[in-house]
Amino acid sequence: MPPIRVEVIRNGIAEAVHLVHAVALDERGETVATFGDAHLLTYWRSTAKPFQAIAVVATGAADAFGLTPKELAIACGSHAGSAEHVAIVRGMLAKGGLTETDLRNGTHEPFDAAERERLIREGLKPSRLHGNCSGKHAAMLLAAKHLGAPLDSYCEPTHPVQQLIAQGLMAATDDERLTATVIPDGCGAPIWASPLNRIALAFHRFVTGAFAFGAATKRLAEAMATHPEMVAGKGHWNTQLIAATQGQFVGKGGAEGLFAGAFRDGRAIAIKVQDGNHRATPVATLALLRHLGWLPDSALNELADFAQPPVKTLDGRIVGHLRVVISHRG
Repeated sequence: MPPIRVEVIRNGIAEAVHLVHAVALDERGETVATFGDAHLLTYWRSTAKPFQAIAVVATGAADAFGLTPKELAIACGSHAGSAEHVAIVRGMLAKGGLTETDLRNGTHEPFDAAERERLIREGLKPSRLHGNCSGKHAAMLLAAKHLGAPLDSYCEPTHPVQQLIAQGLMAATDDERLTATVIPDGCGAPIWASPLNRIALAFHRFVTGAFAFGAATKRLAEAMATHPEMVAGKGHWNTQLIAATQGQFVGKGGAEGLFAGAFRDGRAIAIKVQDGNHRATPVATLALLRHLGWLPDSALNELADFAQPPVKTLDGRIVGHLRVVISHRG
């Protein structure tokens, strides 16, 4: 089928169109639907975080340092930098005798409005703990500490922790060429590229455990399902999607319009907005799940605000909406 179209409609006129490539797999990991290019090669970006968290579990670091399910969930997430998120990541580091100075993930303003306003009010600058990747980086540091590996170079592709993560991704995707695509992500940690259908396959295996690192990923999937507020943040569509399915679906979004996830029975999806625009990601994802008949009515009702978001003026007046077109003809 052709790509899914997400149209931005204002006064009946489509003023922008986002093309979305997508693939869906059944409980056995077999392809049941494709839209656009299922083999599109794209970087994982933050969609890889649940797989990057493999290292802290598979090395034994999670047990050695007593990480809780909530801490494992934030290791898989792109958190909002709320006061709670910052406290959890700080606590993870403290369990390994580490501090935020050990982090290499860079700094940006927190996405959480309350924490952002607090920093402004108190004349403070964001710390590395506020960075949405700090949970992932804290987990990488704990894995390095447990292995007795260097801490200051934990983001290098040749570091034992990153080598283990690459092995996990290769095993999940059956793609031995993956390591040739390595490049630093925005947070400085290595990231890799895979075809879209292999990303869907990886999430199928993430929830079913049907690969070499399956014991670790099933534990991580359970953590994400139990604590969706750690995967993104309160009110974020990624968190709301997991919550609306009562943890039966776990997924993770990434930069440049990528999203992938799976139901706990193995049904999996991966979508990529061709132009990388984030506004099309939740709309296309929910439209795909609705088209497949995979979301119950109760979840669709809870997620209605994300399925067809309005276009508004600065003073809040609705002047348009986003519309999805899924064609059955090539």
